[in-house]
Amino acid sequence: MRKFLEFLERFQVFLVFLILQIIALTSYFSVMNFSRTVFFNTSQTVVGTLLSWERDLIKFVYLDDANRNLQIENVKLTRKIPENFIPIDDRTAIINDTLNEIAFEYIPATVINSSYHHPNNFFTINAGTKKGIKKRMGVISPNGVVGIVFDVSKHYAIVKSILTEDFNLTAYIGGTGTFGILKYDAKNPRMVQLTGISNDIRIHKSSIVKTRGSGGYFPQGLEIGIIDSFEPLEGKPMWNINVLLSQDMRKLRYVYVIKNINWLELNELQKSVESLNE
Repeated sequence: MRKFLEFLERFQVFLVFLILQIIALTSYFSVMNFSRTVFFNTSQTVVGTLLSWERDLIKFVYLDDANRNLQIENVKLTRKIPENFIPIDDRTAIINDTLNEIAFEYIPATVINSSYHHPNNFFTINAGTKKGIKKRMGVISPNGVVGIVFDVSKHYAIVKSILTEDFNLTAYIGGTGTFGILKYDAKNPRMVQLTGISNDIRIHKSSIVKTRGSGGYFPQGLEIGIIDSFEPLEGKPMWNINVLLSQDMRKLRYVYVIKNINWLELNELQKSVESLNE
């Protein structure tokens, strides 16, 4: 025991240094491990964030291409819808669909400029005569009716929006067959009015309002919106009906221009009737 104490006394300075060195090294490596862990976790977070940004950027860059591809696919599908065809012969149409004459074609386009806060609103699409667009063709979105072509150039067209005071589209209420004229009162870009319906006809809120197809701009039965509210028109035996548009015109982006293959025939026939009333 005495020799052990003599050893401690002789090497006390060295032992104190050794103990302090061990403590210092232990603290150092603890700190280093912590730093490495923090760096690793931080780098993983940064890399993950950058990868997320990259994915979002790629999605954004290719979004228009994806939507255009969807438009093309939708056009192909509309060619298979029975309502878009006129059978040449009822007895043979079911046997051989190649004998059907298509009545309507759908031309995809993108809205590049638009307005919705004026009494008369228009929007511009990136399709013109080069793609077969002509004046007075109907225009729809994936959600519903949005307008009629007003003017056209080689690569662009101006479309008269459904939010226009003189739009005057004939429409009917689903389930009743009762029809009237759509008008816009320039108060709310989400609403149009259905006029000319007698208030002795029972109508219901949320009933779907559809195109009648009488003008040849649209096929019959395309959705326009739903009845949001209605009340008797003061001083007249008519309903004052507000229709909530299926398409929010403030968010309009992708559309289809409708080409009625037999429009000239229909137009000439209707003109002959109109001339009798002049």
